[in-house]
Amino acid sequence: MSFSDLYQAVQTQGDRISTKWLRARAIEFSHIAKIKEQWSGVIDANVLRGFYIEGPKGGPVPLVANEALIVLARAMCDGAQGDHWRRAVLAKELMHVFDQEDEKTHTREQFDALMHRFGDPAAPLTPQFRAESKAYWRSLAVLCTEKKRLEYRTALEAETISFDVVATALRIPVLNVHDMMSDRFEQYRPNWM
Repeated sequence: MSFSDLYQAVQTQGDRISTKWLRARAIEFSHIAKIKEQWSGVIDANVLRGFYIEGPKGGPVPLVANEALIVLARAMCDGAQGDHWRRAVLAKELMHVFDQEDEKTHTREQFDALMHRFGDPAAPLTPQFRAESKAYWRSLAVLCTEKKRLEYRTALEAETISFDVVATALRIPVLNVHDMMSDRFEQYRPNWM
């Protein structure tokens, strides 16, 4: 099972894909048997909106093997457009169920290196950083069908619809819509498929 199985399943759905459905399919098409979601007031949403942890891990939130936890910043979820941000970040973190073994962040040192890379574009490009990028673009590919994405893109190019309208329809931040409709989406496709 793989991301391409999920992507193909998305194409059979309606215009907007629910995160509940995505979570169930992520479990179906990966080695993960259960995915928990937790909101944390400790995370600064200006620095980190969410993260993915895969078991087995000990407390404070124990996870058994093949179980995952997605932690989201409460301030992001409770803030303006919180449902849009939750949906986008949850979908992105869900995509980590498809990470290859060398892309996973298993240690504190790997996590620190990953966070450092976000703040320093000259830092070495790690497999974990590439996995973050891949997860982001994959999430954009599964939040609506390709057919609907192309319809929106055509309407945006014809200026018969705005990015705000698309963001509202898909319930994701406008920032994500810009990326979803960009030429980069197609350009990067071979890297995330």
